[in-house]
Amino acid sequence: MLVTLYRCLKKWSLPLFVLVFLVVSIGFLIQSPPSVSAARFEHADKIAHFVLFFILAATMHLAFAPRVWLGLMLLFGYGLVIEWIQYHIPGRGAELMDLIADMLGAVSFYLLLFFLRYFFRLRLRRL
Repeated sequence: MLVTLYRCLKKWSLPLFVLVFLVVSIGFLIQSPPSVSAARFEHADKIAHFVLFFILAATMHLAFAPRVWLGLMLLFGYGLVIEWIQYHIPGRGAELMDLIADMLGAVSFYLLLFFLRYFFRLRLRRL
């Protein structure tokens, strides 16, 4: 079942990455500053940054399989650009914590990938 899911994701990886990239980019750029009543808890936006960059790292890895350092550098550059653009949008601002949340999401994906690969290699050796 997991192999079938992986093959399906791999087949559609490039369109999936483009779709995720566009949705994330548009979402970061058109959202208005949150009102006090809209935020359910204090750091909801940081969790959103973390999750979106985890998904971006996953789809980028499926589509292009870059080396870890290159994937992280590309995502870091993308995060910087998004924050720089937000700095220049009236009513918005750039935050270092957003960039940190972005990178924690990307690094978390690559750590999960490393541990999954390690786990499955050990499991296959035992058979």
